[in-house]
This record gives sequence, C-alpha cells and structure tokens, in this order.
Amino acid sequence: MQERKLITAAEMDRMTPQQRADAVLAATCRTWDDVPEPFRSKFLAETDELAKRLERRD
Repeated sequence: MQERKLITAAEMDRMTPQQRADAVLAATCRTWDDVPEPFRSKFLAETDELAKRLERRD
C-alpha cells in the first residue's frame, strides 16, 4: 500500500472538476488490501461484534 496525500478543501476548490474526480477516484479503496492497518483490523473486528449482537437479537 502506498502513502496517500491528504487533499484539503482549499486544494479541491482550486482544482478543475476533472482533477477533483481524478483525486476522488485515486483515493478510493477497492480492496481490503488498500485499507491501512490498524484501521482495517479494528473495522473488521467491530463489524464482526455488531453482527454477533444482531444475531443475538433475533
């Protein structure tokens, strides 16, 4: 995974519509491999816990 550059709102304001669209597409994660640790593990653990709680409610 490569380091992503943070783009500020002011920078987005100075971009053309196509540049903004390209920036958003470039920052979109398409696989879990694109999601950095520890966020990925924390997210997956929390969704697993939520799913278990919802199952117990049924």
